Amino acid sequence: MQYTLPLASFNRLERLHQRLLAAFGPPPACHRLDPVSQMILAILSARTHSEIALRVFGLLVQRFDVVQHKGRWIALATASFHEIDPLLDGINHAERKAVALPRALQEITALRGELTLDFLKSWAVGPALVWLERIYGVGPKTSTATLNLSTLRKRVLVVDTAHWRAARCLGLFSGQTGLERAVRSLNRQAPDRWEAADMEDHHVLMQQLGREFCAKGLSAACPFRAVCAEAGAAASPERRERRLEAWLAAPQDMSVLSRHGKTGAETAEPEKFSGIHEHDAAAARPASDRHASFRTHKGRSETLIEHRNSRKPDSIFRSDAPAPALPT
Repeated sequence: MQYTLPLASFNRLERLHQRLLAAFGPPPACHRLDPVSQMILAILSARTHSEIALRVFGLLVQRFDVVQHKGRWIALATASFHEIDPLLDGINHAERKAVALPRALQEITALRGELTLDFLKSWAVGPALVWLERIYGVGPKTSTATLNLSTLRKRVLVVDTAHWRAARCLGLFSGQTGLERAVRSLNRQAPDRWEAADMEDHHVLMQQLGREFCAKGLSAACPFRAVCAEAGAAASPERRERRLEAWLAAPQDMSVLSRHGKTGAETAEPEKFSGIHEHDAAAARPASDRHASFRTHKGRSETLIEHRNSRKPDSIFRSDAPAPALPT
């Protein structure tokens, strides 16, 4: 029998989102990359710590003169395996990705006549996902990240390994559901009124839950332990469903500002940048080191990779180009 959650008078993800906000607060926002750059970062970060993926991304920007080419990855598209592979130190499945990166860029160019994904701005999400997943090395996590987290700002929920792990622990789908099916399932469960920014925020919060608690097996300290499917593994799926629904239906004491309204103490809305978020980190990291972003400084030809909370530069890439090209 197929495992499904029963119908409820409220949307589960929306109620869950309010509890995530109460537990972790609103996620800080940051700057967005163009979709090709976001796709490259998503490929690099699969099953890899974000600080490593960002460092390698910066090396690729520098090595293949992306700033000089005004943000375009033309040189990487024509690079050989032996040029790329040594730069991917610390990246999981580096040999596969050294093949996938130029091949993906070549396929985009062959299909569109130029190396850009900006045309997807006018496409509906469904056809855009199908088109992207035709590209070599692009799966559901990379395709959704490319659409949602880039300058395309599409209304689609990104689900990486940490997000998937947290959703499984909460019982939002069967424990046997793999990542690809989970992406489809959770997108179907998203509230109709959520926009692209809501999808992004929910992903970041679920990712945080997955890394800080689920990945470490810290169910006793988890703010969601009352409905943790892992902690109550002996319970039947039906009992977990009822427990989750009852917990979400119960009134909660909210003390943070949600995107749809204030539910307690007044909280100033953070400055709205757009952002690169981490994907598929193998282990949790401290809160001050959790989110990373690209920021450009007007009048200066450099791109900074910064931690969003600490604002401490992770690395700096300089070029003689008159203006920074990443992000666009």
